[in-house]
Parts: sequence; structure tokens; C-alpha cells
Amino acid sequence: MSPRLALISAALTVLLDACSTLPLPRMTHVASADDAAHAGRMHGYVTARRHSDFILVNGKEQRREIEYGWDYDHGVALQKTFDAQGNLLQTEHLSGADLSLTPPEVDRIHQLIHAQPELKDIAGKSDVVIWGDGFAYREPNDPACGTGTRCIHAILAADFGNTAVAHAIVDLQSDRVVHPFFHPSESDPIKVYGE
Repeated sequence: MSPRLALISAALTVLLDACSTLPLPRMTHVASADDAAHAGRMHGYVTARRHSDFILVNGKEQRREIEYGWDYDHGVALQKTFDAQGNLLQTEHLSGADLSLTPPEVDRIHQLIHAQPELKDIAGKSDVVIWGDGFAYREPNDPACGTGTRCIHAILAADFGNTAVAHAIVDLQSDRVVHPFFHPSESDPIKVYGE
């Protein structure tokens, strides 16, 4: 090795060794309640249910897989049709569809209710059960639960699920409790156990 290359190599070794002992810059981020609340936010497409069906194509019966789901990236319910080989044939937007919830969505409803300041003390009691795994809520005059929302009516029930103590509306699309203490209208009342 030439003296010049040896000198450059030695200089680089010293420089790299010095850099490795310097403290790394610290990236600081103060966690907020908002960060915690949105850490488990739903994203992407979630399949609610799927079934097989048969249709006639040119006089021959062919199997199709029909899938229903919610697209959290676009705020729409979808129906997807696949052929027997799993190829996507068609996607349709479904307005006003009542789609069943998946276990992660039910878990998210529980997390949001437990994080909601007005509800966390009630939800945290050992005998309170949160019923919120399939009660879709749509009200045309409610701006919080109109088009593009995935609002669910959750019931907090004491006595291990027997006595309703609070009603809340959770929008999974916006990832928040939109009505912590929901009171149904007189035209469509919800009967509370014991009333």
C-alpha cells in the first residue's frame, strides 16, 4: 500500500472511531392522550363476511365468492365479487349497508369507550359489560353519523350486562366517541332495562 493510501486509511479509521463514540441525536416526542387514543385506529379494508354463490354465465353455472367489508381509507362499504380462482371481478360501493363487525373492530369500540373521559369510570367497573358488537347507527339528521361514517351504538350495562346504564355512539371511521351519552329520540326510543 502506498504511503498516501495508508495515511488516508489511518485518517478514516480515526474519524470513524471518533464518530462511533459520539452520542446519537435524540428524537423526542411527548406522548399525548391523542396519540394513545389513535394508536389502534382502524386502517385499510376490513372483511365483514364472505360467502359462495353460483351464477349462470353463458348457460353454465359458475361459483362466485361474494365479500362484504368496510374500507377505512375511503370511508365506504364495499361488495367484492371473486371468481373460483380468487380473481377480483367486480367491486361495488354499498350505501347504507349494515355490516357485521370484526373482532378487531369490537375491540376498538371498547378501547375508545374506555379512553373517553366521560365514560371511562363507568366502563372501568368490574360488573359493566359493553354491548357494541353489531348495533349500526344511522340517523339522517346526525352530522356525526352520516355518509362515510361507521357509527355503532354501544350500550354500557351494569350487573354483568343486565342493566343498561349508558348509551354511546362510536364512529370507527373517525376513531372517536361522537355521542358519549346518547339519548335516543322520542320517535325511536331505546328501552333501558328496569324502566
